[in-house]
Amino acid sequence: MSTQTALAITEVGKPLVKLDLSTHKGTELKDAEVLVKVTAAGREFTPLAKLPPPTSLTIPVAPLDQKMRDFGRLGIGERLPWVLSGDIVGEVIEGGPQNKFPLGTHIFSQMIFQLPQSGGLQEYTILNSEYAAEVPKTIPDTEAALYPINIVTAAISLFSEKGFGFPLPETPEAQGFDYASQKVAIIGGVSGGGTIIVTASPSSTELLKSFGATHVISRHDSDVEEQVRAIVGDELLYVYDTFNFGSLDLAASLLSNSKRGTLKKAGFEEKRTLGFSNLIPAFGKALWTKLPEWLANGKIKPLEYKTIDGLDADKVNAALDEYAAGRSGVRYHVRV
Repeated sequence: MSTQTALAITEVGKPLVKLDLSTHKGTELKDAEVLVKVTAAGREFTPLAKLPPPTSLTIPVAPLDQKMRDFGRLGIGERLPWVLSGDIVGEVIEGGPQNKFPLGTHIFSQMIFQLPQSGGLQEYTILNSEYAAEVPKTIPDTEAALYPINIVTAAISLFSEKGFGFPLPETPEAQGFDYASQKVAIIGGVSGGGTIIVTASPSSTELLKSFGATHVISRHDSDVEEQVRAIVGDELLYVYDTFNFGSLDLAASLLSNSKRGTLKKAGFEEKRTLGFSNLIPAFGKALWTKLPEWLANGKIKPLEYKTIDGLDADKVNAALDEYAAGRSGVRYHVRV
């Protein structure tokens, strides 16, 4: 059995460790599964601005990874070892019977959550090509690695029946829908639309407004509810808490007192969702059809990130420690 290097959780509450795992080569791929090489060596693309092609791929590590490492979020403690990083870009080297991508295609996708060892912090992994797309030639692979989990989670929350139920943009259902009249409060994130109120660090104000936020309120303020109501009165029906395993008291306090809102308690409907593409299969497939178009057309803007070179367990753990301490709003990528 051939092996590869990976960074994985072997014990919840302990640092990531470097270990050898199977490369997955020779695995019988089911249905639309594909085996990808997590590398972008020699990748050619035609960016809007001339940039050198990357010599290797950067894999993101995010606050969710820290919560999984430290607290075993999403029940991973019973499924160790767990390879971190759910945002993946790679070159298709093998395909199952329903794979839609030619070998050699560079695709971006999410890890398959049902496979604990399918995360991105390794050299090879298995993806589901039903919920994947070819990297547009207008962006480098390194940028494509920014998007899968964040976009899928936000899209399900905003544009599906599991969330607010707004129609997915640029679909027949979206024709005639008045996005501009919607009022949404987002705790810890941002999305385009009508009145978009975001709670975040004040240092992020300019960036968030460039992404579409109309108002940014410091998450440290003690009068967040009062500030929100000064903007929208008693008309707020939608609050999107981007990541919260704790109390929803703040989110609930922002909703209208006279109309039923969406966030199951009296006065509002609470919806908790996860950013898995296969949560709503038809929706997930429609979204992945649209994603490369939106990226190629510049409708989705990239975030800045810092790069960690190599599968260095100490450096990746240090980055996750920054998230745990609340000191970093920076996104980290690991160059494999």
